This record gives sequence, C-alpha cells and structure tokens, in this order.
Amino acid sequence: MADDQELVTIEEFENSYEADLAKLALDNAGIKSVILGKDLAANLTYNSAIFNVEIQVMAGDAEKAKQVLAKEK
Repeated sequence: MADDQELVTIEEFENSYEADLAKLALDNAGIKSVILGKDLAANLTYNSAIFNVEIQVMAGDAEKAKQVLAKEK
C-alpha cells in the first residue's frame, strides 16, 4: 500500500458529536473519513475522559482535511 493510501488520524475529539460534525464538514469537502472510538466513547460515558474519538483520512488527504477542519473552528 502506498504511503498516501494509509489512514492517519488528523484530529481527536472528546465526544462523538464533535467528531460527527467534523466528518460532515469533510464529507461536504469531498474527503472520505472514518471515525474511531465513537461506539466505545458512547458506551462508556461514565469514564469518557479516558477515550478520545478520532477522525482519520487517507494520508494523501490529510493536509486538505486539516485545512477544512480549521475553517470550521
């Protein structure tokens, strides 16, 4: 697999709501992404501070994705 086709984490969130908003922004920009840890964080709400929800994109899209998310803040 080429380096630009590997999944890389571009941002971490404290909750799945924020990750969902980021994914929506990326989807609207034409960037495919995946959310990791969403179910774990949702099911372990009593101790969610330990678990971050991550959003990942292909390495080749990482810089563009970071720019998209920076505009959303």
